[in-house]
Amino acid sequence: MHLARLIALVLSVATLAFAAAGCGGGGSSDSSSGTKPETWAADVCGALQTWSNDIKSKSQELSSNLGSSSDFKSAKQKVVAFLEDTKQSTQKMVDDVKAAGAPATDNGKTIQSELESGLTAVRNTFDHAAQQAKQLDTSNPRAFVNGVTTLSQQLQTEGQDVQKHFQNVEDTAGELNDAIKNEPSCKPFTS
Repeated sequence: MHLARLIALVLSVATLAFAAAGCGGGGSSDSSSGTKPETWAADVCGALQTWSNDIKSKSQELSSNLGSSSDFKSAKQKVVAFLEDTKQSTQKMVDDVKAAGAPATDNGKTIQSELESGLTAVRNTFDHAAQQAKQLDTSNPRAFVNGVTTLSQQLQTEGQDVQKHFQNVEDTAGELNDAIKNEPSCKPFTS
């Protein structure tokens, strides 16, 4: 069913943010003052883990609710509510990552800036998807399915753009990568 595809694509966009926890940062050197790498890794990965658990829970609830829904207006409302809730959860995660501050590495400020920008892009993707979902036509089944398919494709495209952003993030100091590798809450987000 196309609604299940939408949910899967929404989650794949969310998953892109997880990659950021293991990426670090790059660019020109800046001050190494800031949050201890171990503390930063625990704070950032903790925020990502809380967010991930929330997204998974909401996704399972949506899947269950959609599975029993044959009314397109009701399905649309559930998809919109899911995307708006996900956007709010993502904003909280972005705020928590910002609160962690820049890690105390050679490129700490750049790492933090790139990470915040990438995660904000994830939030914006959910916001845009929610706005698009509000416009879904529920007047007939074909129009609704076509609208969901288009929304899925847009989410996938935006997700690829976000992924490109995270590919620009690289920790050249290595110290942060070690902190992330040794932090238990980061394990779900690193290979």
